[in-house]
Amino acid sequence: MKNNMGGGSYSYSTSVARANAVYKSMDRNEVFTSTSLNPQMDIKNKVRECVDSEEHPNAFPIIIGLDVTGSMGRIPYELITNTLPQIMKKIMDEGVKDPQVCFLGIGDSRSDNAPLQVGQFESSDELMEKWLKLVYLEGHGGGNGGEDYGLAWYFAARHTSIDSFKKHGRKGVIITIGDEPVHMTISRNSIKELFGSAEANVNVVDLLNEVRSEWDVYHINIPDYYGRKALTKSCWNKLLQDKVLHIEADTKEAVADGIVGAILNSYKDADSGNNDCGINATSSDSNTTSYDEKKSETSFGGSVGLL
Repeated sequence: MKNNMGGGSYSYSTSVARANAVYKSMDRNEVFTSTSLNPQMDIKNKVRECVDSEEHPNAFPIIIGLDVTGSMGRIPYELITNTLPQIMKKIMDEGVKDPQVCFLGIGDSRSDNAPLQVGQFESSDELMEKWLKLVYLEGHGGGNGGEDYGLAWYFAARHTSIDSFKKHGRKGVIITIGDEPVHMTISRNSIKELFGSAEANVNVVDLLNEVRSEWDVYHINIPDYYGRKALTKSCWNKLLQDKVLHIEADTKEAVADGIVGAILNSYKDADSGNNDCGINATSSDSNTTSYDEKKSETSFGGSVGLL
């Protein structure tokens, strides 16, 4: 089953006015009222489409995957109360045409009731906010050394249809945000439960190489507070090399700048004919990596000075 949305346009002034008048006066639980997976965000046996239209002839797909385990629910709240309008204004001012954003909620399939929640690709401020607000901030996570960020890659690789690549050769961009390593295997049972069918367990290294055929993949690593900082950085460095951003100062401004940097990097790389990262992921136990330590400690494309 295909689900095609994406109409309307983004209004910065309207979104800022709504954030100031409505969301900033509400606490997190008043904004995010879901207490389980909303049926509209169930991706089982469905495909999300990002398609061109007369209104949006160059639809550019952006997936923002939000870790909703533990304390990470603060980031969706910061987006809707403050930074989402700034992000959208910045990327459009920098020339990104017809951006369509799909929000995901990501957890841990080993422990959570809703390890993957999937919105629609939307262009308008109201509809983006609608799907963001539907995310269930489950707040669990398994305490088992990782989260299932790879579910975002599985969704993008096998449950999306994007005109940007099919018609124009432009990859979409996936940005996951979280504070844990990624689980290196997604079980057949989890895939079947979440997506509707599965033949075998999936190795996320293989999955990453698959999804990169149509998507640029980025991750923003938020510092954790459980003494696993070095382990988490090592995991992401080996997987994504210079497409991981390690945030040292955990602020809404740093996260927003990282999102903008990833989107602009992907979009402008396509314009320059450099949309292929030219890097194959290596397994997490590899002893070698081509990762550039200095580059990843800053923003993806230098500071964008968003806020």
